[in-house]
Amino acid sequence: MKEDILQDNLNWLLLQVLFRTKTGLIKLSDEYHLTVMQAVTLCLLKPNEPIPMHLISTMLACDASNVTGIVDRLVTIEYIDRKPSSTDRRVNIISLTEQGATVRSDFFKQIKERGLPNLNALSAEETKQLKSLLKKILAK
Repeated sequence: MKEDILQDNLNWLLLQVLFRTKTGLIKLSDEYHLTVMQAVTLCLLKPNEPIPMHLISTMLACDASNVTGIVDRLVTIEYIDRKPSSTDRRVNIISLTEQGATVRSDFFKQIKERGLPNLNALSAEETKQLKSLLKKILAK
């Protein structure tokens, strides 16, 4: 009886999607010898679009000191570059390297192929509706 209640609970269903996605991302990140936060940081960066490092902490909703460690690792393995801003030396600008862009692209491809989450179960129209609904939920 409780299973039926949970299956009809939207918050529970969203949590299940979250947990399945997180589990898949942990496994996938590990295959790339990255933490999930390192992989997500790599995914947040767009090729040829450098951004200030402090924006990563905003996007990840974590402390800047955590981002420093994440960025240090990604710089060490040559997936990103970090340079001082030309206008404010207190600001570091980060960008994808060519190798980082390739890994990022492959990572996204693996997410889709592995169904993290299983969006392949949706029709094109359902996918469009889900995108619209998620944007609405995430709007501030």
